[in-house]
Amino acid sequence: MNEYGIYFGHFYPPHRGHLQAIFSAGAQCDHLFVVISNDNARNQRESEAAGIHVISGALRLRWLCQELSDFDYISVLMMDETDIPQYPEGFGQWIKLLLQTVRSTKEYRHEPKPFTFFVGDSVYTDALKAYGHVQVYDIANSWYPIRSAVIRKDPYTYWDYILGSARPFFATRVLITGTESTGKTSLTKILAKLYHTSWSYEVGRYYTHEFMGDNEEIYTDVDFMRLAHLQYEQDEQALHNANRVCFFDTDAVVTQYYSELYLGHRIDYIENFAKPVRYDLVLMLTPEVAWIDDGMRLNGDPERRWNLHRHLKQMYEQRGFKILEIGGDYKQRMDRAVAVVDDFMDDIYPRQKGDVNDGIRGGL
Repeated sequence: MNEYGIYFGHFYPPHRGHLQAIFSAGAQCDHLFVVISNDNARNQRESEAAGIHVISGALRLRWLCQELSDFDYISVLMMDETDIPQYPEGFGQWIKLLLQTVRSTKEYRHEPKPFTFFVGDSVYTDALKAYGHVQVYDIANSWYPIRSAVIRKDPYTYWDYILGSARPFFATRVLITGTESTGKTSLTKILAKLYHTSWSYEVGRYYTHEFMGDNEEIYTDVDFMRLAHLQYEQDEQALHNANRVCFFDTDAVVTQYYSELYLGHRIDYIENFAKPVRYDLVLMLTPEVAWIDDGMRLNGDPERRWNLHRHLKQMYEQRGFKILEIGGDYKQRMDRAVAVVDDFMDDIYPRQKGDVNDGIRGGL
């Protein structure tokens, strides 16, 4: 071998076809440089065309670094080509920047090794031949014949092609919230089972039992700060394992709500986690179902339950959350929640008629 390899691309987003090409290229050279091309204007155009949020270069770099961290013969780099004209006009500037990016790394030892460019499109072949060998990777005949443009338009249909590190970006995030004894924990689990996906459980109950001996009267500011952090970490773990959609049982606003309830004041640190951008849907369960005393609940009076519900709803609205209240009996809540989630996901990525996912957006 005794060669440096360069595999470049937009990776918008990275997928399993990219990984196959990377590993194939890495097996043919001493060291492979995977270079992410970042063009802010192009990012904006492609995101608007697909109806998704912009995927920053830094985020794509993070995703590929996560996937390739175990392979010391592969380096992941990023170069900003925002101000370079499109190919072929800007090729001279582009190739100069590409080689500078590679040669500036510690892995490039300035040895007289030839470059091999691994490309997925033969349009670049003639231009690159002046700088090294060129190998064209035929996506159509690969194990994973997929392109990023196809995934962008319908990530849920092509979910299995998206890298695990990138899936949280595309997953629909649904928060189930409410005051005591509204059935949110049960509904969160039910929805996760129906959609064949992950959910994030309420850390507060575990924390109260494990660290407080089930005594809620001895909470301190530090305890609620720890709760907010632990809940965030639990949410991230659930999101990492999501199948198109992820459900969350409680959030930092509820943690802040309980800090007020138990301590009589808010805690600034918790506000770092109370961000509406974390969720696509917030379903708030109303308290007309029967109050069940499980030994850890304190607010069973009907009038107080509704007052606390209104207060919690106001806390969400003050922070910019858009709330959808769901009431009725337990079956009505479940049916309504499924309909809302289905409609929301279908609005983002419309299903084709006759799709096997009609009704519930789980599984291929």
